[in-house]
Amino acid sequence: MIAKAFQAVTYWPIYSALKFFARYKIEGQENLKGLENGGVIFASNHASFIDPQICGMAMPRESLTPQKFFPVRFLAAYEFFRWFKNPAFFPFSIIVAAYVRLNASIPVIRGLNNIEQNLVKAIEAVKNGDKVWIYPEGRVSKDGNIQKGKKGVVFLHQKTGAPIVPVGIIGNFGILSFKTLLRKNSVKIKIGRPIRSLIAETPEEAVSEVMRQIGDLVSSYSA
Repeated sequence: MIAKAFQAVTYWPIYSALKFFARYKIEGQENLKGLENGGVIFASNHASFIDPQICGMAMPRESLTPQKFFPVRFLAAYEFFRWFKNPAFFPFSIIVAAYVRLNASIPVIRGLNNIEQNLVKAIEAVKNGDKVWIYPEGRVSKDGNIQKGKKGVVFLHQKTGAPIVPVGIIGNFGILSFKTLLRKNSVKIKIGRPIRSLIAETPEEAVSEVMRQIGDLVSSYSA
């Protein structure tokens, strides 16, 4: 698969940059043991446009790269797939569109109001054994705080039966700044235990439980 090769080739350049400039740390990889060969739904907070790069590097390595977990397929807004999203940002939009396509990202349409239609490809991917990463908040946080989650993550779990792995990202808000080049920022990521079943009376309560676990990971990270 092109995406698996692409992520393997870009793994060390991205990981090395994060490690050097952002003092990148990972905790909880042991919680992924036994999840190598089936579909998995990763769910995390979202406070930076480079969260997919931060998250992808958190997968456990076998020899040189995380071959058993690659490719990690991220849900991304449909507009990022458009080659000519904005004429004023033409070169940038080309690069972004090329990246999300090579990375096998899964497009979702904001404001579609049809959750089943919007997640058809994501459901297929999980059922095929792919690792799919969803940001339940639906968009990048404007202040770095964890926002209310949307029902997509619960719907995906119910339709596939795949475990949800909550992930907390610390330090991603404002990471795209000059301070990072000066090595004054840091990024940490903590992987939680898989949620194999969500016991809740309503989807809203189930989403709240997922977001609570993400929040607990963010607040409990050991420096």
